Amino acid sequence: MASNRVTIQDLADSLGLSKFSVSRALSGKPGVGEATRNRVIRAAHSMGYRVNQDVNYTAGHILFVRQEIDPVSSELWLNIMHGAEQEGEKLGFAILPRQARHLNDAAPLDSSIVGIILAVPRPSEWSALAARTGLPVVCASYASPMERIDQVVGADWESGYAVARMLAGLGHRNMAFVHGSATPMGRAERFRGFRDGASTVEDAVVDDIVFDESQGFRSAFFRYLRSGKEPTALFCAHDGIAIAVISELLRLGIRVPEDVSVVGFNDFASATHMSPRLTTVRTPQVEMGAAMVRCIAERMASAEARNRPPVRLALVSEIIERESAAQAGKTDWLARVLEAAG
Repeated sequence: MASNRVTIQDLADSLGLSKFSVSRALSGKPGVGEATRNRVIRAAHSMGYRVNQDVNYTAGHILFVRQEIDPVSSELWLNIMHGAEQEGEKLGFAILPRQARHLNDAAPLDSSIVGIILAVPRPSEWSALAARTGLPVVCASYASPMERIDQVVGADWESGYAVARMLAGLGHRNMAFVHGSATPMGRAERFRGFRDGASTVEDAVVDDIVFDESQGFRSAFFRYLRSGKEPTALFCAHDGIAIAVISELLRLGIRVPEDVSVVGFNDFASATHMSPRLTTVRTPQVEMGAAMVRCIAERMASAEARNRPPVRLALVSEIIERESAAQAGKTDWLARVLEAAG
């Protein structure tokens, strides 16, 4: 039976080098330039060839480009960067955090920079500048359609679909997606999946509640109720919104989950620091950071790899069930809450 094990000849063929040069590079022997040695070892890591850990080499630096981080999303980006650092350490890369404005500098990037991670909510604002460097670029959110850069995200549509099916299994038929007035692509995909999941259940209805996060949830919620809606479950675009929603429901005398179930997204640390603890979708944030480093390493392995079409990689999440979601209850709280609100 043929073996799938990567050989020195495989590496040589991939890199366009002689078997002799590859062998000396991998063994740490003289006679091979540092740039060639680094290139060979990067390719070996990428292709799964076991490398002698005693061979010193520098794979280079990867810019981790970020914008000013708001309190809600800071945990997300820090976890992604942690994953990038862990994978970078394995493959010989150093991760250099930089503010996005660094890409606007007139001076060229240092020659040690071998790739760029765009850890920004809207990569289209910076991707053209990043791509102009000629380096491999991968973003941690949705690239523009047909854009020639790699992308690593969570499987947002699948997550929304799974949440709808879970809530429907608990008897919920009147549900809403709660999100801010500005809806990034990831949130839009969750909402689309949520509606698609609900569409597979007879009599299930999904609406959306849009509100300005700086002004709070209450007024938007009352507008929604006065339109004749009677929700028993709310799926929130992220955990920060879910926490604000639960706080407002409890202030209104609406019990969670007995009257209204609430589901979040991301599984931030705060999800377990509240009562009731939040049922939410755990996204593979650390794994996303690691996958982006691997994308860059694979692009660097050979000229052929650099010219492959961009990839759109979606990592599957999981639902973490806690106390904020339960069997659908009655909506006998609705008249009381509307009357109290005038």
